[in-house]
Amino acid sequence: MKTRKRTLLVLLCLALVISLAGCGNKKEAVKDTLNIAVSGDNGTLLPCKVMGSFVGIVRQYSEPLMDYTADGELVWGLATGVENDDTLEWTFKLRDGVKFSNGNPFTADDVLFTVQYYMSDPFLSAQFACIDTDNCAVIDEHTFKLALKYYNAMLMGSLSQMYMMDSESFDADSMVTNPIGTGPYVVKEYIVNSHVDLVANENYWGNKAKIKNLHYKVLNEESQIVNALETGSVDVSSVPAQDIKLVSSFEKYETHSYSAMFAATMEFNITEQSIMNDVNARRAVCHAIDREAIKELVYFGNADVLDFPTSQHTHDYTPDLAKLDDTYAVGYDLDLARRYAEEAGLVGKEITVITNGQSAYVTTAEILQRSMEKIGVTVKINNFDTASFWTVSYDPTQFDITLYAASSPQGFAVGILYEYVMWAADTKSGWDKFDAFCDLGAAAVANPDAASRQTMLKDLAVMFEEGIPWYGLCDTFSTIAVNKNLQGVKIWNSGIMHYADWSWAE
Repeated sequence: MKTRKRTLLVLLCLALVISLAGCGNKKEAVKDTLNIAVSGDNGTLLPCKVMGSFVGIVRQYSEPLMDYTADGELVWGLATGVENDDTLEWTFKLRDGVKFSNGNPFTADDVLFTVQYYMSDPFLSAQFACIDTDNCAVIDEHTFKLALKYYNAMLMGSLSQMYMMDSESFDADSMVTNPIGTGPYVVKEYIVNSHVDLVANENYWGNKAKIKNLHYKVLNEESQIVNALETGSVDVSSVPAQDIKLVSSFEKYETHSYSAMFAATMEFNITEQSIMNDVNARRAVCHAIDREAIKELVYFGNADVLDFPTSQHTHDYTPDLAKLDDTYAVGYDLDLARRYAEEAGLVGKEITVITNGQSAYVTTAEILQRSMEKIGVTVKINNFDTASFWTVSYDPTQFDITLYAASSPQGFAVGILYEYVMWAADTKSGWDKFDAFCDLGAAAVANPDAASRQTMLKDLAVMFEEGIPWYGLCDTFSTIAVNKNLQGVKIWNSGIMHYADWSWAE
């Protein structure tokens, strides 16, 4: 009997040891994973087609030639340096020993292929209009010549958003769910509107990721995000503006606020297919929208009302650029809005506003809707998911106004304004100074002298605000919550995180 009891006791002890060991393994597994909340799934992981918050995922598995810190400091990536970048032929020295996640070596052929691919796309090429694709060339395996049609002082910032692709294995359809890149992580699984799983790239050329697994959870509803933070099911997440104070009280997290130079904007369809083709119609809308209400009701005070079309945190913004036009100097004025609406024949008409479905833009659309009703104009709001929003926004027959954000990896207002106009080239029909703006914009971005470029920027801003292709609403601030046990936390340009540098505290 005693023997049986001793045997039972030994078995119970063994079970306890195994159980504790299992708990220990489970705990270790958690420390090997970073859970990240993300929203706005584009429906693709092809780097050049990803927009919004999903760009932060791209940066983990795909890389550009260089990158920028939040302070604008250049950091070399797949390139180690550049020569002759003050001429029309830039010579990039490429990093040796880099391999794509499929094992193929990264060479100058891949840079040429990537440049040609970007330039073959009407939308992507607008950001790189100065590149002379025909004269770009491979010098040798690790040297690439980038040829320019004209000098562009903003180009280096744009190149930091050009993600290198493998010329040998590239397949656009396959890249949607199984992208090939050179980054510190590799995509393991992607389920649209559900999650993205990444695992550390064991063959990464640089410092290996300190955290093995990244698990991105797609949480599109703000209530889902707050619930995930409250329950501790995510380690990193953006924080909805209205919940910053609440989340700051959660013991498990630290909050970090920063400007990603995002300006919430109201962009007009000024083609002949929209009533917004009339500048007085655009002025009516600008004076009808209460931006102070947007600041308080949409961003809960965590924003500044804009006095300029772009973020006031750009590197070249100066106080003399403020309120150059009545749309900013006067702002909300329903009597003025009604007068412009009558002159444009807008009264009694219906206009269509589209959003990507995110609550900030939906609420902004509703504020505009109520204001326009007061001057006799009906607003129809169509909310889409992110992927559908971009598809619809390319079709000028589908909308009159889009609500989104203006930003740029370069961090210069002159580049943001000029490149937007070059991208939306069909704005010409509703803007009598379109050609003059394009000529001055081209000269400004090609001007290496910062002082004279600043004078050009003011002239550009005057023309832009008179033509109103878009109207700046609020300069927004971003806040993220990060598990307090994480180390190496750093926010890069445009709010990008390099998770490979993060680690769990011992």
